[in-house]
Amino acid sequence: MVKSNAQKLQKKAESAKVSELPVHSFMTRDVITLVKGTKIYSAVKSLSINRISGAPVVDASGRLVGLVTEYDLLMQVATRDVAEPFTYNEKVLTVLPDQTLGEVLVTLYKTKYRRLPVVNELKQVVGIVSRIDVLKKLVNL
Repeated sequence: MVKSNAQKLQKKAESAKVSELPVHSFMTRDVITLVKGTKIYSAVKSLSINRISGAPVVDASGRLVGLVTEYDLLMQVATRDVAEPFTYNEKVLTVLPDQTLGEVLVTLYKTKYRRLPVVNELKQVVGIVSRIDVLKKLVNL
């Protein structure tokens, strides 16, 4: 039987010493979020100033409602008035703080996402885990 890349990655993750590390031990805790209703211009400015390529979108109570990327904003700047509120993807894959590095590694590989918001039981953003966060742990940086 030929193993898929996802299966090989899963096996590699399981054999790594760090594969059982919980997400909360290596996630980025100081997450830049954007509030639903923010103007396109302000969203672009925030991503630019913070040198990030995407951000979780939260409502007034801090609950995750979506995710916006620089690509999303590029399309909006090209087609809309930048004084309008930005739109975002409401279908967001999230992880929990106690999920493992191995699980996140496979999820990032299968979905090709660059980042996954980490949420608590109230859907509040408590962190974000990116490809580079996982890679740094896998090579012990």
